[in-house]
Amino acid sequence: MTPNQTFAVVLRLFAIWLGLQALQTLPAFFLPNVFDAPGTVYAIFLLVLTVVLVLVLWFFPRAVTGRLLPPPDAQSQTTVTPDTWLAMGCALIGLWILATRIPRLAFDFFAWNSMAHYEDHSKLFRGVLYDLIELAIALWLVFGARGFRAVFWWAQNAGTRKAL
Repeated sequence: MTPNQTFAVVLRLFAIWLGLQALQTLPAFFLPNVFDAPGTVYAIFLLVLTVVLVLVLWFFPRAVTGRLLPPPDAQSQTTVTPDTWLAMGCALIGLWILATRIPRLAFDFFAWNSMAHYEDHSKLFRGVLYDLIELAIALWLVFGARGFRAVFWWAQNAGTRKAL
């Protein structure tokens, strides 16, 4: 794959992620009295802008790539093994989980310290435990991509002659 093709794939993946994030906000529009809020017009404008951006990134990734990257050379084709792509994907997923979990974990610890005089910490404890487990998985994905890669290839070939 050329760098332009790789970047086009990345843009489409980003469009998918952005679309899913926009879909998560849709239920908020169906809450009672949501149209009485003064920021509704602003929220609808941002949702429409996000949808337009997703459509542009999905249908025209090469046009965006052509603007951001220099023109491709005919000999710039690189051969990368599937193991390398899997390791990079694992590391990126791990980084994404770290980026979303660390702020949440900090907030949960802050809430735990501020609720020191309350007796019922069970709900907050479950949240902190969940965050710590997710943080451990993220660190494993970032730093132990080889181990994950071995588990992935074992699971893919389980039951075949290759697995033995």
